[in-house]
Amino acid sequence: MFTSATKKSARALAATLLMTLPVAASPASQDKGTSAAAAEARQPPIAVSDHEVDGVEVALLSVKRISDGTLTVKWEYRNKANEAKRLGESFDGMGWSEPYSLVYHPYLVDARNRTKYPVLKDAQGNLLAGKHGPGKIVVLGPGRTVAAWAKFAAPPADVRKISVFIPGAQPFEDVPIAE
Repeated sequence: MFTSATKKSARALAATLLMTLPVAASPASQDKGTSAAAAEARQPPIAVSDHEVDGVEVALLSVKRISDGTLTVKWEYRNKANEAKRLGESFDGMGWSEPYSLVYHPYLVDARNRTKYPVLKDAQGNLLAGKHGPGKIVVLGPGRTVAAWAKFAAPPADVRKISVFIPGAQPFEDVPIAE
């Protein structure tokens, strides 16, 4: 018979293994996205911008204020081309930061208070954002999508709009903050 502590340990191990399975995949399978059509049906974007990689667009999905004093921003990279595209090549980080190539440099700007908000880090210095694989390059197959998210410090409660800057895309300005 399993004890409560054993069951908790088993669940934690299973969750860890499930989170690391895509990371252990071969480089050819780094495209972990879904079809663009399925992604669009799931959640309409707030705005869309062309990315610096030809044939790829960035779709801003949500900017939401969370009760813990943060904003969670979600976006997708969508490959509209008929060939695979490589994302993350312009990322200048190395080592531990490479799996964060798509989420390392975005930031928010509160124009009214003239404040810039970078991606938050935890006590160990890890980004509070989604990883994309073991290396900095994400191969996005034709018609595929890869999701991204990051947490930022929230501006004052009376700030209702924010600008979102994602490297390689035009700024998403005056985006309403969902509560």
